[in-house]
Amino acid sequence: MDDFNRDSAYPDHPEPEWESAPPVGDSHLLIALFPDAAVQAAIEAHRKDWLWPAGRHFPRGPRMHLTLHCFGDQTQPVEKRLRDALARVPVQPMELMLDHSRTWNNHIAVVQPAEHPGLRALYKHISHAVQQAGILTDTPKFTPHITIARKATGAAYPMHMLPIPWRVKKFLLVRSFTGASFRHEVLASYEAK
Repeated sequence: MDDFNRDSAYPDHPEPEWESAPPVGDSHLLIALFPDAAVQAAIEAHRKDWLWPAGRHFPRGPRMHLTLHCFGDQTQPVEKRLRDALARVPVQPMELMLDHSRTWNNHIAVVQPAEHPGLRALYKHISHAVQQAGILTDTPKFTPHITIARKATGAAYPMHMLPIPWRVKKFLLVRSFTGASFRHEVLASYEAK
């Protein structure tokens, strides 16, 4: 089993202080990067390299995303202010590299990108737009990741991950429904000029 790791085998990649949970309610707003079909397929291929416990849950490819902000549903006027503020966010194409995976809190499995200053800048600009719209949010330390499995207690991940290139050209504002109709409704797309 020396080709696999369990738990936090990389002390230089600390877990976030907390995994931001969706706000209470049947829906919430999410600002995120969504991988295209090729990146989704590469992530799904990477999941096959793990050792998974019974009962784990894999998010379907189209639901996988890298969260930039998440907060409760807003009134229509606030949502309009948010859309207007997000439209002013500068978006530059980025070449992200998903290059490592791990478990957090021993039950969430993630893939993470290599450090990228453009991603940090985008997060900062989006945080400013959210504030401009008048939305107050808790802002944990930004730890970019894509959740690839939940209920993953006991999962073991490969020591080495084949890097997955990901060309990012836009971010989305979506309403995420968490009740019986578990789905994302795209409200707006903000693309690189």
